[in-house]
Amino acid sequence: MICHLEKKLTKNEYLDSLDPDNLNLEKKDLVDFCNSCIKEWQENKIANFKYIAAMSLMIGAIRVTPESVLKMVWKKILVWFWDLQYQNALAEKEGMLKRLRDIGSG
Repeated sequence: MICHLEKKLTKNEYLDSLDPDNLNLEKKDLVDFCNSCIKEWQENKIANFKYIAAMSLMIGAIRVTPESVLKMVWKKILVWFWDLQYQNALAEKEGMLKRLRDIGSG
């Protein structure tokens, strides 16, 4: 049996390695994704001009942002996104949460 010794992780590194919100992609992957969106939007350049321009700016921001900053921003975006989804569900007047509350109060 061959054992590979890996670098011993600090507590924070270990906890980060278990965090599903960590960014595992590289800058190239993010830029490729942005370019795929632009390619799709270019099918109707006039209607999608503002999206193409915004995504082009995003590509520039990704390229000049250090990897560690991208990872922290990614984590914040995901936390914000899930919180916003939850707040949106609570604010929905006739949504599923209302129906579940009605069923639960039965």
